Amino acid sequence: MSEDNNINEIGPKDELIDAIAQLDDEGDRVIELKDEETGETTKAIVESTFLFNGNTYVVLIIDSDEKDEDGELIQAYVIMRFVDKDGEVLLENLPEKEEEVIYDYYDKLCEELYGDDEESENE
Repeated sequence: MSEDNNINEIGPKDELIDAIAQLDDEGDRVIELKDEETGETTKAIVESTFLFNGNTYVVLIIDSDEKDEDGELIQAYVIMRFVDKDGEVLLENLPEKEEEVIYDYYDKLCEELYGDDEESENE
């Protein structure tokens, strides 16, 4: 794998995340996403950033509307891409045609970094 594809990338995008994110009680970087169409806002935890094919992506943990058997909200991860629109850096949803490739790439990065942690926990 190329050195450009580092899941723990440090750079201008991380500085931007630090500038817009607030640390919560657990030390997580929390940002607020606003849907431009509906105006609805959602809080998300910044999990990590990574590079792929010259683009920077951010992995966000978001509470879903579903609950587990204990009544706790189920968390899901979402990957968004940084884009520069008229000199302003924004996060945007992935185009449908790229979603599968980006999520597969991120899964492979996690597998390389963390190995079979889940399998060993289940044994």
